[in-house]
Amino acid sequence: MKKSVLSLIFISILLTFVSCRGDDPTPTPPSNNGNNDIAEGLFILNEGTFTYANSSLTFYDPEADTVTNNLFYKVNVAPLGDVANSMMMDETGMYIVVNNSKYIYKVDPKTMKYEAKLEGLTSPRHIVSISKDKAYISDQESTGLWIFNPSTMQKTGFIELGNTTEKMVRVGNEVVVTNWSNFYQPETSNSTIQFVNVETDELVDEVEVAAEPNSIVLDKDNNIWVLCSGGYLPPCEPSLFCINPSTREILKRIDFAEGDYPSSMAIDNEKENLYILNGGFGTLNLYKMSIDDEMLPTNIFVNYQQSTDNGDVVNHVFTNVAVSPENGDIYLTDVKDYIQNGDVLRFDSNGNFITKFEAGIIPGFMMFN
Repeated sequence: MKKSVLSLIFISILLTFVSCRGDDPTPTPPSNNGNNDIAEGLFILNEGTFTYANSSLTFYDPEADTVTNNLFYKVNVAPLGDVANSMMMDETGMYIVVNNSKYIYKVDPKTMKYEAKLEGLTSPRHIVSISKDKAYISDQESTGLWIFNPSTMQKTGFIELGNTTEKMVRVGNEVVVTNWSNFYQPETSNSTIQFVNVETDELVDEVEVAAEPNSIVLDKDNNIWVLCSGGYLPPCEPSLFCINPSTREILKRIDFAEGDYPSSMAIDNEKENLYILNGGFGTLNLYKMSIDDEMLPTNIFVNYQQSTDNGDVVNHVFTNVAVSPENGDIYLTDVKDYIQNGDVLRFDSNGNFITKFEAGIIPGFMMFN
């Protein structure tokens, strides 16, 4: 079973303990220079409790060290929806993918005001921009990619790939797509990446990796790195791949130890160092690895464990990592017990703890504006 599916099952057992109400509905977004525009900072999407439609959007201003929770609701006086999964921003606007509600919101990136909605999707996950008139949407239940026009917010086609689709990265005239889950389509692959030509909207190739490729990034040498959790069912083979997207050659395969569960990966702004979250449950283990390295680091870059006043260890479940393009600060989401509001932890580029702040229920996807 997949991470998100396990989370949903666990959460649904405890639904009666969670409220789906937002807090203060007053439209008071964080302002910049007094003009009500959003400052530069970090957006955090909080998935919320499955079927409760209590997803939310948090904004953190690192310069002012201020947090605004329930931002979408405060600006639009409307709920975000059920299981907010990811965001994308390009020249046409900002887009919020709400997975279980099966729609995508388009908002003004400066004010967060609602502009349009794209509906009629199956299980949308992520968006990659192709041009001002075209973008792709991955889907956890359909076997391919949706094509839509961001300017008109209309679907314009579907690319059949034979597998469900998850995270994507643009490389030249191709989009590389991860096939992360076969939970809803058991006969499909969950251990491949596929290459789609953005001019013809056709599948042109695929490469076998390991089970559950959950993260994909592009480095300064124009190579792609694919992190695979290895899955829950044996043989579990958590691995990291470096692939030349032009030749499809696997340049490196780096295996994790048995029992490891690498869950998230990010790359710095120089595209030289990878940050890999390994484990995710209990004590935080974050590794920093150069793209020139041939093996995993032996030392943990960030190790974080918090205790209460009486000495009890606080429960943590770390799920995602992001790196600031401005100063290299590192952010990690801690969903705790999937019931109460989670936290976001901030570290400097040397791995030193700076601060943490409260987000919403199940903080996940992070994006800098």
